[in-house]
Amino acid sequence: MSRPAADASRDTTGPVNRRRARRPSVPAGAMACAVVLTLIACASPAQTEPPAGAAPPPTASAQQPASLPAVGPSQPPSATPVIPAPFLAGSSKEFRGLLDAKQYAQAVTLAQQLLEAAEQQPGPGGEDLQVALMNLALAQYLDQDYVGAESSYLRVISLIEASGRMTTPRLARAQAGLATTYYAGKRYDLAAARYEQAIALARREQGLFTEEQIPFLEKYSNALSELNRFEDALRARRYILRTIERKYGAGSLRYAQELESTGRWFTRVGSYEAARSALRSAIGIIEDAEGENAAELIGPLTALGDCARRQLLDPATARAASADEQRQSMFRDAMAPVLPAVSPNTIAMEGQSSLERAVAIAASQAPPSPAQLADVRTLLGDWYQSRQRPEKALSNYALAWQAAGDATVGGKPVTQLLFDRPVLLAYVPPGSWNRHADRPANEVVLREARLEFTVTERGRVADPKVVLDAGDPTRGTQALRAAQSAIYRPRLEKGVPVDTPGVTLTQPFYVLAESEIGESTPAPDTPAAGTKPAQQPASSPAPEPPVAGSGG
Repeated sequence: MSRPAADASRDTTGPVNRRRARRPSVPAGAMACAVVLTLIACASPAQTEPPAGAAPPPTASAQQPASLPAVGPSQPPSATPVIPAPFLAGSSKEFRGLLDAKQYAQAVTLAQQLLEAAEQQPGPGGEDLQVALMNLALAQYLDQDYVGAESSYLRVISLIEASGRMTTPRLARAQAGLATTYYAGKRYDLAAARYEQAIALARREQGLFTEEQIPFLEKYSNALSELNRFEDALRARRYILRTIERKYGAGSLRYAQELESTGRWFTRVGSYEAARSALRSAIGIIEDAEGENAAELIGPLTALGDCARRQLLDPATARAASADEQRQSMFRDAMAPVLPAVSPNTIAMEGQSSLERAVAIAASQAPPSPAQLADVRTLLGDWYQSRQRPEKALSNYALAWQAAGDATVGGKPVTQLLFDRPVLLAYVPPGSWNRHADRPANEVVLREARLEFTVTERGRVADPKVVLDAGDPTRGTQALRAAQSAIYRPRLEKGVPVDTPGVTLTQPFYVLAESEIGESTPAPDTPAAGTKPAQQPASSPAPEPPVAGSGG
């Protein structure tokens, strides 16, 4: 499907390009995009997105967000989870205090004690038992015990349905909490189905176009995107924009902020022209409202730079820039339409100038924010690093370190968040890794090859070795060749780039299930000859708990 140039001045519409990496199709229910539950503030920390052409990404042990987690350019930090009041209905003060302090394991213990007490009360599924289960599910979710949270949510859903109270708001909240649990556990097919059930239930209670729906809709859209249901995901994004327009107007800063979010989504799914259209519209709205030096411009400007960087790394961009076989042939149809395309040079000029302008705006604020300036400087360094201009990249990384000073975000030094480990910026996977991805799910299995190597002070791979070969040495060889294309942001110590040994990268392969029959050893666990399974380095980032959940 062709990639449209969407008119995003009011609504980023149009079909979405489907060049995203393929997965076996997963059936899911039809999307209902009219209403969404106003339940969960799903503002999870920003996740690193792979360069175009590398998704689903190889898993790199040293990977972290490309910019400050949960902050992003021009966005205020959020140090603690924000759990809307409806989730905590019936919760004790002690339980809420543990959640506020992020003492999730202790909250699970307390919730289990409260559940045991509720189970002693008469009645098969009373109010107190339902509230206790909802609180336990919330605590388990925040403690990243997704299996436990799933069990608790399913139990409370069963109790509510058995009571016949199908319109109770708690049932919708339980479905929403279960959906978010599945999403956090990367079970996107189950998440999308539960989101749809929550929508149907919420329609009776919430009405249409309320702003509280938006974080939930974004998660829903992301789950659909993971399932390659891009058209359905786009409908959810349009619904968000209509909600914002109804309340604030199409010329408001809030509308511009949502255009930026939509533009970033278009970039992630590879619809670059639509992304640029949305982001340019956001920039225009902000300039009209706040002027050409407004700090609010930093977000869409850096998003425009990210769009350009990803598009230039996308193998399809290189193919589009060169004449195809038909156009080279003397027998080509001279009357055949040729679609207009933006040249790589034009894309590069816009991306670089957008990031440079963002840096200038961040530096001109009175007073400048150290975290924000360090963040945009780092993104400009990433641009040059991806463009294989390491000297310019390292210069900007040094300036970012200097700008950060002693600033902290969420209690952690900005320098640590940005530079305490290498960050994967570009990678071209083996051409055959997803050859069978369009096959039915029961015909393919996912195997992995894992590498270990050193990321040099200039952000390149050195001394790679195979530590898992997915049951086939040729896959390890393919992963080794692909690893040479990887480009990293290097780790910095005291502002100076240094080598980082022990970095791991995992490359998936879709393999026909019939080819696995008869193997004596499961492929994912088969180490390469002469090696031991790699251990995650101590510096590998632990996943932060998603910021969402459900109470009573």
